[in-house]
Order: sequence, then structure tokens, then C-alpha cells
Amino acid sequence: MADLYPKLKAFSPPGNLVDLSDANRARWSEAVSSWINNEITETISGQAQLKQFFDGTMVDGYYTLQGVTITWHGFPLKIGEAAAGNDEKRWMMADYSRDGQDEYLEWALLRDRANNILRVTFTCESPEYWDFMAGYQMDTAIRNIRSLNAPLLDSVSDIAFFNVDPSEPNNRSGWSYRGNNFYNVSTILGTITHLVQPANTLGAAINTVAQATVLRKSEDGRAVTDPDLLIDCSGYGDPIGWSINQRALQGDAVSLADPVGLYIVKFDTDNFRLDPIGDGDEASLVDIPAGTFVWQRGDIANERGLRLRVQIPDSVRSLDGQRQLTVSDIYDTRLKRHIRYGAQFADYIIMGVSVVINPGEPAPAEFGLDDANPTFPSSLPSSVISSVRSNPTSLPSSVYSTPGSHGFRTTRGHPEEWEP
Repeated sequence: MADLYPKLKAFSPPGNLVDLSDANRARWSEAVSSWINNEITETISGQAQLKQFFDGTMVDGYYTLQGVTITWHGFPLKIGEAAAGNDEKRWMMADYSRDGQDEYLEWALLRDRANNILRVTFTCESPEYWDFMAGYQMDTAIRNIRSLNAPLLDSVSDIAFFNVDPSEPNNRSGWSYRGNNFYNVSTILGTITHLVQPANTLGAAINTVAQATVLRKSEDGRAVTDPDLLIDCSGYGDPIGWSINQRALQGDAVSLADPVGLYIVKFDTDNFRLDPIGDGDEASLVDIPAGTFVWQRGDIANERGLRLRVQIPDSVRSLDGQRQLTVSDIYDTRLKRHIRYGAQFADYIIMGVSVVINPGEPAPAEFGLDDANPTFPSSLPSSVISSVRSNPTSLPSSVYSTPGSHGFRTTRGHPEEWEP
């Protein structure tokens, strides 16, 4: 007789991607399970043992559990605060460097000589997944990098995406994937493969969800529920941490929903129209042509978008027929202005992480951490993080995030919870 309440069979690739062979899909599932169980069994930097966080492949009844999606805005909060309400300034700052794009959403632009935007591409794919794919299926990873960024990388050598032993540059078995390669760190080349900002890792998200299940109490024994106080005593912030902690207070045990990943759950295009004349006259605006907003990876129909490309299709010309229209000819009817920055689209992107909850009784509360700044796991080597931090930029230092900075956001307010 079939098990009426089975465990999760396996963790799927993010967004149910089909890149991996069956054998490597199994390996990926094992990797995700190991990351989750490391959180459960290991005490990191004084963190408490976890009693309300679980692995869906080890708990009966996974397929009957309620799913909840925790959401937040894709535009970088810290940059918005630093710009003090000046839209032009915050958009410019967000487009300037991937290091400031710290909401698990990063993007890159391609401009023409007149500074018009030809293409802007957004991604929320984790570096861990691409490390894995390049390690087990190098040819698949290379093919994906090229096709997703076509035609910009057509003439680039494969070696550009890898760390290579200079004494044996042609020995591909000795190559190791370099996520922060030249074509995946900039906002201005138009090429992007996956997240590279040091705090934007799948490990960071897993850690936040896991540690947020620990209930906290003050010195006098009262439950800590205020978002700012939870930040101080637990080392994580809202919206993910606060929302998960509220579930744990009710007695719910929590796990990452399959497929585990960070996702674009919504992109609101209702305010965008195309200006075929270029004068902003709303009477002359037309609908955005089909093929402008293309989901290249993931499953946006099920709120699991991974990669979005914005580009006006070829042969869509101005009303007088004299020029090819560009992304800069898109007009925002809400703000009454044309698109001049990729960051303008980020204002309309909602990010999310999905969890499943298993009702139960709350575990005993723990006192806060002495050091509320745990080190989040990252697939990026320390040398990469050091390199990123050492590059000087003109952005205020308060804008930049360090690993774990998703745990220090105090002004976002209570997040939404979307029931799938």
C-alpha cells in the first residue's frame, strides 16, 4: 500500500530547471539536504540548536504541509535610504555597482553610444547552483552562459569563466568555475549569469530561515517579538527572519519549500507603455510589444522567476520609421518619465522565498546572541569577497553590504505573506 503521507522525495533544482542530468539532480538534492541539516545539527557562533527547523526529505507528510511565501521589494533598501527620497540619485546609485544590489536581485545593462538602454537583465540565481553545475556539467554551464548572454559572449573563450592553472591552461579537468569572472561582475557590460554580491547567496537565505526559528527571550524572560530587538539578539532582520520567527512563535516548525531558491515572484508591468515619438505625450503611447519582457529562466507562472530580460524586439521602430526603439523609449505612466536606469524596473519587482510549515508546539525560548552577527555560509571564496571589498567606488560606505547584511534592516516594516 502506498504511503499516504510521504516525505519529500528529493529537492529539485531552483525553479525546476532542467539543466542537470538525473544523477546530478540527485547530487543537488543531497547538497541542499546537507546545507539544511548542517543548520539543524551544528551550533555556529553560539547559535542555538534548532528544534523548529526541518528537512522535508526526512519528515512524513511533506506534501500536505501549508506553503507560505515571504516577500520583499527588489530595489536595494540601503540605497533608497542613502538617496533620501531622490529617485534620480537612487536609480543611478543602484545601477552603478552590483555590490550595492543586495536584495537577492542583481542586474546589468547594455547601452548604445547615445546612452540609450538596449537591454537590461535581472537575475536572482544563486552562485551555489552555478558552482555546482559548472563542477559537474561544465559544458552545460558554458552553453548556458553563452546562450543567456547572446550574442555578447559568442567570441569569448571558455577559459574566461574559469580559474585555470597557468602551467596547464588546456587541461580542462583542472579548471574551476570563477563566479566573479569579468563578464559577471559589472552592471555596464550587459552580461550577467548569477548573483555575485557577497550577501546574495542561497546559504545566507537558508541560514536566515533556519536561525529565525529560534525563539528569543529578554533577560527578564519575556518573549522578544519586536523586529528591531530580534535583529539585535538574533543576527537577522526582516522580512525573512521576522516573518519566520512569527510562525515559530505560534509553534510552527519551518523548512524551505521545494524547489529551494530565491525568486522573483512578481513583476508589475501595468504602468509601462512604449513611446514611439519620444516626447512623453501620453496620447501617443502604445502597448509594450510582445517579446519585450522575456523570462529566460525559472517559472514565473508559479512565482519562481529566476531571470528576466527587458529588450525591445528588433524592427520595432519609431513612428516616423527612422530609428529602432529601445528600452529607453519605455514610459512609466505612474512617474511620468522614460526609463533611463535599469533600477527603475527593480521598483516593480517583488522577491520571495517559500517555506512550508508544520504545526506544533513552540520550543523553549533562548537568550539573545552575544555576537549578533553570525557568518553566513557562502560559496564565494574569501579571496573573492576580499577582492570585491577592496575595489573603491563612489557610493557611500553605508550602502554596501557585507556577508550577513540581510540581517540588519530595520526600516522595511512588516512584510507581506503570499499564500501560494
